[in-house]
Amino acid sequence: MVSDIEDIIRKLEAYCAYQERCVFEVNNKLAEYHLSDKDKNRILASLHENKFLNEERFAEAYAQGKLRIKRWGKQKIKAGLIQKHVDAKIIKLALESLDEKEYDRALQSLYEKKSNELHNERDPWNKKQKIMRYLASRGFSFEEISSVKNEE
Repeated sequence: MVSDIEDIIRKLEAYCAYQERCVFEVNNKLAEYHLSDKDKNRILASLHENKFLNEERFAEAYAQGKLRIKRWGKQKIKAGLIQKHVDAKIIKLALESLDEKEYDRALQSLYEKKSNELHNERDPWNKKQKIMRYLASRGFSFEEISSVKNEE
């Protein structure tokens, strides 16, 4: 059984080395092996000890990636981290680590993209509402959306 546990640890180390993982994701992966709680805790402790598993590092990488690649706003990033069962304090730190200039550029580019898509919209109020809904669905707050509109 010990060699089986060591094999599982090696597999999970590779799983965590491939990309940053949170405890929730590793627990889901561990569930596939039908282990006792004692063995699961031993494996998690080993992953933490060898620095394969780190919630703070995961949350920061998740937030940076979602901003850079998917151009999500803070609200949507926060919701994603909550779904991954990340602690609220860690979420707060991850959101604070986001580069404000990059965040503003993402918001501005999404605003311009949607505005250009709606160039045939005749009613300015309707166009404004559609842009606001789009940006809100991307996770930006009303205050952030309003600040972009005011820069026009």
